[in-house]
Amino acid sequence: MSAEPVRQLSNYKMTAGKAGVNKGFTLIEVLISMAFIALIYGFVVSIFFQGFSTISRGEIEDQGVILANNEMKRLSSYENPLYIYFMEGEGGAGAILVDKLKNGDILPYELVTDGTIMLGEKYNISSQTADSNADIKAVTTSKASYTRTVDLTFDDVTPVLIHLWVKVKWTDPQQQFPDGEYELETRLAQ
Repeated sequence: MSAEPVRQLSNYKMTAGKAGVNKGFTLIEVLISMAFIALIYGFVVSIFFQGFSTISRGEIEDQGVILANNEMKRLSSYENPLYIYFMEGEGGAGAILVDKLKNGDILPYELVTDGTIMLGEKYNISSQTADSNADIKAVTTSKASYTRTVDLTFDDVTPVLIHLWVKVKWTDPQQQFPDGEYELETRLAQ
């Protein structure tokens, strides 16, 4: 009977001795763990900064859409679509024609017959960049450069029917984002 408890005690000592040898990590295990953590950290950081890049690009595109919408609303607010061409494209002489149209001194079809306007011809009535236009500067907060153009065609003058295009193009001077454009199109009738 006494031999059995001795065997158990010696087994206990051998197990305790092996456990004492395996304390801590080896240098290779530590280096592999550090490399793995560095890879995960690098991946998370790159996703974080890529998110900022996407936000900046979205801001540039949003500003272009806002500029186009604002311009279309402004042009659509004219009481007569025929006035857009004369007020925007003709300068001071256009204001005189608008007054004559308002007073009934000139009828819209007379502008076609005398060659003042041509049906179906595309007219560029406005092209402005952010550098030359204070209202574009006021709206934009991004570092992109915006160009706004307005084109129209007269489809008819009895009644007045105008096909109107507003296009805003943007470029990033730092070349971080691709250039883009946004175009709105509508028909206005008297």
